[in-house]
Amino acid sequence: MNFAILVGYGKENVDKATISLTLARAALEAGETVSVILVSEGTRLALKGYADDLNNGEPFKPLKPLIEEIHQMGAKLHVCMPCLKNRGVNEADILDDFIKIAGPDVIAILKDSERTIQL
Repeated sequence: MNFAILVGYGKENVDKATISLTLARAALEAGETVSVILVSEGTRLALKGYADDLNNGEPFKPLKPLIEEIHQMGAKLHVCMPCLKNRGVNEADILDDFIKIAGPDVIAILKDSERTIQL
Protein backbone atom coordinates (compact mmCIF):
# COMPACT_ATOMS: atom_id res chain seq x y z
CA MET A 1 0.00 0.00 0.00
CA ASN A 2 1.13 3.53 -0.73
CA PHE A 3 0.81 6.13 2.06
CA ALA A 4 1.08 9.91 1.85
CA ILE A 5 1.67 11.49 5.25
CA LEU A 6 1.28 15.25 5.52
CA VAL A 7 3.13 16.95 8.36
CA GLY A 8 2.02 20.52 9.08
CA TYR A 9 3.69 21.10 12.43
CA GLY A 10 7.16 21.70 13.81
CA LYS A 11 8.21 23.30 17.12
CA GLU A 12 4.71 24.66 17.78
CA ASN A 13 3.32 21.10 18.06
CA VAL A 14 6.12 18.56 18.42
CA ASP A 15 3.55 15.93 19.46
CA LYS A 16 1.70 15.98 16.12
CA ALA A 17 4.93 16.13 14.10
CA THR A 18 6.36 13.20 16.05
CA ILE A 19 3.26 11.04 15.80
CA SER A 20 2.96 11.68 12.05
CA LEU A 21 6.56 10.62 11.44
CA THR A 22 6.24 7.67 13.83
CA LEU A 23 3.28 6.46 11.75
CA ALA A 24 5.45 6.81 8.65
CA ARG A 25 8.03 4.58 10.34
CA ALA A 26 5.35 2.02 11.27
CA ALA A 27 4.12 1.89 7.68
CA LEU A 28 7.67 1.38 6.40
CA GLU A 29 8.24 -1.40 8.94
CA ALA A 30 5.10 -3.07 7.59
CA GLY A 31 6.59 -3.00 4.09
CA GLU A 32 4.48 -0.12 2.81
CA THR A 33 5.59 2.72 0.54
CA VAL A 34 5.63 6.15 2.20
CA SER A 35 5.80 9.71 0.93
CA VAL A 36 6.14 12.35 3.65
CA ILE A 37 5.01 15.83 2.63
CA LEU A 38 6.00 18.75 4.83
CA VAL A 39 3.55 21.66 4.54
CA SER A 40 2.83 24.85 6.48
CA GLU A 41 4.98 25.11 9.65
CA GLY A 42 6.03 21.49 9.15
CA THR A 43 8.26 22.63 6.30
CA ARG A 44 10.73 23.93 8.88
CA LEU A 45 11.58 20.29 9.71
CA ALA A 46 13.47 20.24 6.39
CA LEU A 47 15.81 23.04 7.53
CA LYS A 48 19.36 22.39 8.66
CA GLY A 49 19.51 22.33 12.46
CA TYR A 50 15.78 22.94 13.05
CA ALA A 51 14.86 19.46 14.33
CA ASP A 52 18.11 18.91 16.23
CA ASP A 53 16.59 19.51 19.68
CA LEU A 54 12.96 18.51 19.08
CA ASN A 55 11.98 15.60 21.29
CA ASN A 56 8.46 14.62 22.31
CA GLY A 57 9.79 12.27 24.99
CA GLU A 58 9.44 8.57 25.63
CA PRO A 59 8.35 6.32 24.08
CA PHE A 60 8.99 8.37 20.92
CA LYS A 61 12.29 9.00 19.17
CA PRO A 62 13.60 12.56 18.85
CA LEU A 63 12.63 14.11 15.52
CA LYS A 64 16.06 14.43 13.92
CA PRO A 65 16.97 10.71 14.19
CA LEU A 66 13.38 9.75 13.33
CA ILE A 67 13.50 11.76 10.09
CA GLU A 68 16.91 10.26 9.23
CA GLU A 69 15.65 6.76 9.98
CA ILE A 70 12.52 6.92 7.84
CA HIS A 71 14.58 8.32 4.98
CA GLN A 72 17.06 5.43 5.29
CA MET A 73 14.13 3.02 5.37
CA GLY A 74 12.98 4.33 1.98
CA ALA A 75 10.49 7.11 2.67
CA LYS A 76 10.43 9.88 0.10
CA LEU A 77 10.75 13.20 1.91
CA HIS A 78 9.06 16.18 0.24
CA VAL A 79 8.97 19.84 1.26
CA CYS A 80 6.48 22.41 -0.03
CA MET A 81 8.57 25.25 -1.44
CA PRO A 82 5.79 27.87 -1.59
CA CYS A 83 5.19 27.18 2.13
CA LEU A 84 8.88 27.78 2.89
CA LYS A 85 9.11 30.87 0.69
CA ASN A 86 6.08 32.29 2.52
CA ARG A 87 8.12 31.94 5.72
CA GLY A 88 11.13 33.77 4.26
CA VAL A 89 13.37 30.71 4.28
CA ASN A 90 16.52 30.56 2.17
CA GLU A 91 16.52 27.55 -0.16
CA ALA A 92 20.17 26.87 0.72
CA ASP A 93 19.06 26.00 4.27
CA ILE A 94 17.10 22.91 3.15
CA LEU A 95 18.58 19.51 3.97
CA ASP A 96 19.72 17.54 0.92
CA ASP A 97 17.40 14.59 1.66
CA PHE A 98 14.26 16.59 0.81
CA ILE A 99 12.63 16.80 -2.60
CA LYS A 100 11.39 20.33 -3.33
CA ILE A 101 7.79 20.38 -4.53
CA ALA A 102 4.84 22.73 -5.06
CA GLY A 103 1.05 22.43 -5.08
CA PRO A 104 0.66 20.40 -8.30
CA ASP A 105 3.24 17.90 -7.00
CA VAL A 106 1.34 17.52 -3.72
CA ILE A 107 -1.85 16.78 -5.64
CA ALA A 108 -0.06 14.21 -7.81
CA ILE A 109 1.37 12.44 -4.74
CA LEU A 110 -2.03 12.39 -3.05
CA LYS A 111 -3.69 11.13 -6.21
CA ASP A 112 -1.22 8.24 -6.44
CA SER A 113 -1.57 7.32 -2.75
CA GLU A 114 -3.97 4.69 -1.53
CA ARG A 115 -4.10 6.18 1.97
CA THR A 116 -3.35 9.59 3.46
CA ILE A 117 -2.61 10.59 7.03
CA GLN A 118 -2.74 14.12 8.36
CA LEU A 119 -2.88 15.04 12.04
